[in-house]
Amino acid sequence: MTRKALQITLLFLLTIIIAACTNSNTESDEGNTEENTATEENTTASESTGEDEEVEKNLIGDVTLSNNRGRIGDEVTLTAEKLLPDKPVKVVWVDMIGSYVIEDNYSYIGTTYEPYEIVVGEGTADSTGKWEGTFNIPDGYGDDHDILIYQDNQVVAKANYFVETVFSMSPTSGPAGTEVTVEVEGMSWKMYGSLYFINWDNNFTGMITSVTTNGKAKAVFRATGKKGLHSVTIDQSPQGFPYLSLASSALSDVMSRQNFTFEITDDKPIVTEAYVEEAPEAAGGGIKLPDPVNKDGVTVALDKSEGVVGEPVVLTASGLPKNETVKFDWHTMVGTRVTREGYGPQIFDLGEAKTDENGNLTYEFNVPDDLGGLPHLIDLKVGDEVYGQTYLRILPTIEISPTSGPVGTEFTVTIKGSGWTQFDNALTVAYDNSYIGYICGFFTQGTIQYKMIATGEPGYHFIDIVPSIYQGQQRLPDYYLRPMLTYREDHPGTGIPAIRAVFEVTE
Repeated sequence: MTRKALQITLLFLLTIIIAACTNSNTESDEGNTEENTATEENTTASESTGEDEEVEKNLIGDVTLSNNRGRIGDEVTLTAEKLLPDKPVKVVWVDMIGSYVIEDNYSYIGTTYEPYEIVVGEGTADSTGKWEGTFNIPDGYGDDHDILIYQDNQVVAKANYFVETVFSMSPTSGPAGTEVTVEVEGMSWKMYGSLYFINWDNNFTGMITSVTTNGKAKAVFRATGKKGLHSVTIDQSPQGFPYLSLASSALSDVMSRQNFTFEITDDKPIVTEAYVEEAPEAAGGGIKLPDPVNKDGVTVALDKSEGVVGEPVVLTASGLPKNETVKFDWHTMVGTRVTREGYGPQIFDLGEAKTDENGNLTYEFNVPDDLGGLPHLIDLKVGDEVYGQTYLRILPTIEISPTSGPVGTEFTVTIKGSGWTQFDNALTVAYDNSYIGYICGFFTQGTIQYKMIATGEPGYHFIDIVPSIYQGQQRLPDYYLRPMLTYREDHPGTGIPAIRAVFEVTE
């Protein structure tokens, strides 16, 4: 074999080896999805294992429950034996407190849960070390819960109780466009039970969460379609879409499905105009921005703390230098996260006004055509020195044109005041309760304009634009780019409202 032929042969063999290694790794990554998921979930379990082992060392008593599975509010009789005789007994129910983790008022990290204890019973063990009592399952998360028996500030006995997830829906009938609410109690904080999904007539509509609402959830959507019966199906999964084959799941004993039926009584909706809902309170109170910084004696106020693009705003200030020109600086973000140029803060000139002989001023301006989401900081400057500050938040608006036409009509949806952070940048779009994609307006400074094609039978068709979470560090549960139907109580960040529209197919 020549030297050149040997080199070619070695190169060929090396290529095969590399390819084999690459394919092996790819198959391993894909094949171990469930294993990786289990490992991630067990991180929490392993963290608590050490504590459980420490508790086990001190256990001396036996606990019997009248039932070890049920629903919130159910009465349970607990009998504890082999306790310390004639000693006080405290019965504790262990639950969790959930929250969203956000860094730098911009980056979504994920969810976190911290354990806390609820006293559900107290008394004194008799001379034989026995105590018996009843309690009702407290409001809170579903799934497994520890029941701990304390004596002398030590856990001396424990038991486990499984709380079931319960669903309800109201109303169950109404005209097209009726707002429907699915309420859930006893959702789990654990990965597999913390995320549910709604399908309307076998179309993916959105997800249900209860991270900050203590295991309770209220998911809202609008009834769509023709007069008659329509199916509402609720399934769960941490993967971002409903898991359907419950019978073949290793977790079938703790996973659940719920079916409802909604009857549309009239094809014509009550409301046919596009509108933006009132902005809700963000989960956990939302982002806490730094307080405005004012020099001693300076006060700054706006006649409104939030408004839509173009809406008039009146700013008043006092305690400023007398007979001086005050410039107003508008703080915002500019750029994009999807190109090398990136993004960063910028300041724009909002105008200027002159103080009177007492250092007071009044300045009227219109809400800038800019990003929504986080409030914008406004500086009041004399020369290069900042004397006062305030915040103004921009809320979204919507226009749709045209609003009717035959099948195939192209119509344009324009939204102003969309956000830019990882938790308010992406809005999801559903057509007749079928999730079709998401939209963003960071690069275009809060303005989104996109085109849609009218489809479906003649009649009214519903466009629902709902908040989501754009991206984050937590891999599972997968909350990202899914319509968050619990946005009114459990969406992180700034409290983003849903946006509603209707298109009428004429023929």
